[in-house]
Amino acid sequence: MAIRAVDVHSHVPAGEPFARSLRELLGYHYYTELAHSAGMDRRVIRADAPDEEMIPALLEGMSAIRNTVQYGWLMELARELFGFEADALTPQNWEPLADAVQSHAARPGRAREILEQSRIEKVFLTNNFHEDLGAMDRELFVPSLRADTLVFSLSDPAVRRALERVSNVMVSDGETLRHALGAVVERFVRAGALSLAISLPPHFRAVRAEGQDFEGPLGRAMAGWQPEGGDAVALHSGVLFALAGLCAEHGLPFQIMYGALRDAYEHGVPQGTDLPQAGDTLRGLLPLLNAFPEVTFCLSVLSESQAQELASYGWIVRNVVLSGHWWYANVPVQIARDLAVRIQSVPATKLIGYYSDMYKLEFGLAKFNMYRRVLAGVLARDFVEAGLGTAEQAVELARRLLRGNALRIFGLPG
Repeated sequence: MAIRAVDVHSHVPAGEPFARSLRELLGYHYYTELAHSAGMDRRVIRADAPDEEMIPALLEGMSAIRNTVQYGWLMELARELFGFEADALTPQNWEPLADAVQSHAARPGRAREILEQSRIEKVFLTNNFHEDLGAMDRELFVPSLRADTLVFSLSDPAVRRALERVSNVMVSDGETLRHALGAVVERFVRAGALSLAISLPPHFRAVRAEGQDFEGPLGRAMAGWQPEGGDAVALHSGVLFALAGLCAEHGLPFQIMYGALRDAYEHGVPQGTDLPQAGDTLRGLLPLLNAFPEVTFCLSVLSESQAQELASYGWIVRNVVLSGHWWYANVPVQIARDLAVRIQSVPATKLIGYYSDMYKLEFGLAKFNMYRRVLAGVLARDFVEAGLGTAEQAVELARRLLRGNALRIFGLPG
């Protein structure tokens, strides 16, 4: 029987956690960006195109990506969750699956049903600081504060107004900003949040910005100036350090996804414009890691060079945990390589095996099944056959990576 898992990072919307139409499944950015990359006209997926026009055209474009693991996810979830039996989804056979998705969505308790079939017991969400946290099912979902907007967009008047509204604090300087951020984090903690999360660009460098070094850039941002150069470094770092301090105060881990270059490809489809940037170093995070030794930082990276560096950080840095296989690294051959290095060089207690990064619950089944298969192979080859442990110890290690470490690190009941 498959080991149950805890999914520590997703983008599932609490109010609509599962797909209500086939269009929602096919709209996952992996399919639109891959089909577009293979030659599909981006106008195929325009919002006003009816399903009868858009779905066959998108599936025609997706015929070029049937070799990919992402297409494999789609077919596995279609088969396991909806009883779809064909080997491929085509412009000729999509309608029965569309009917099945719609009818299954009407079932009471559908979210729980999907997670039971997927052998996933908890899913962490990624919630904006001003988001309503009252609607989610706390038995299934765990809120996490997404910090990106707070760190990178304080110069936006709409963001400042939202922060002041949610926190009931008028932000005018560093002290009032820290009070406002504290109110936001406290609201999330009361709602059951167990972590903060942020995606940092590959060029990000954390610095200690205190006193006027922070107040000056903050004041200019409050006046509506877009921070650049040294101002941007000081402002972004100052807010990030303040949030890390709140993690220390509340005992929250900080999940950091590092290395995505946002909006790099100007001709991409929506959510298909970001790229990894290899060669950057995690050294830029060291001031943050050193400043808060009591905070657990759950780190994810994108590039092969950073993967080796991350394993070394897990080896040496006490408050660094290695988390999942993010985005472009979420391919079996890359997972297997990185996982083998981690298992052979990093303490087992510091490995969060996998998270889905999904936008709809259905994808958790296929993604976690993929990881379980890779994990089984790596443990057999690089743990048992390598003489590092027995088969029984390999199973126990799998339990740690899929469930046990996440429960302990985030303070979930077992």
